[in-house]
Amino acid sequence: MEVQVAPLRAWDDFFPGSDRFARPDFKDISKWNNRVVSNLLYYQTNYLMVAATVVSIVGFLSPLNMLIGGTVVVLVFMGFVWVSHNKDILRKLKKQYPSTFVVAIMLSSYFLISYLGDVMVFMFGITLPLLLMFVHASLRLRNIKNKLENKMEGIGLKKTPMGIILDALEQQEESINKLADYISKVKE
Repeated sequence: MEVQVAPLRAWDDFFPGSDRFARPDFKDISKWNNRVVSNLLYYQTNYLMVAATVVSIVGFLSPLNMLIGGTVVVLVFMGFVWVSHNKDILRKLKKQYPSTFVVAIMLSSYFLISYLGDVMVFMFGITLPLLLMFVHASLRLRNIKNKLENKMEGIGLKKTPMGIILDALEQQEESINKLADYISKVKE
């Protein structure tokens, strides 16, 4: 299946006003995770634009350190994903505690970058965009279009860059997984 770039959502949908934002239910981690995954898939192009803006500003101020920092984070991410696919205990940890897995990637990257050079580039150029995405995805309430798009992504009708990253982290909505399992059984 060909990878498709998700459309850029209208900025008034991305930041509609305080009525479409709410604090997540911290007691129901599964529901919170579904909200984050859903919003990451739906607003992925908007998140890319915000991240590209921050990375561009930091990269303009310190290009070599930004290049080194980005390379380190990508290599650490790929290493963690590879190890977690080859070690069952890490795969279970990644599935049960996704935020712990992401924090481990970021901490490992932080220590490598502090060893190699400028930590402030890491903080502002790499961590800030990820933090902005996570906060928005956690607080933004989902709408019907959001849920429908995510169902299409989950059952394989569409494949997007964020969907590929979330698949690598084994983070999909539970209902999407159930629907995909049902469809594969029906096909058999």
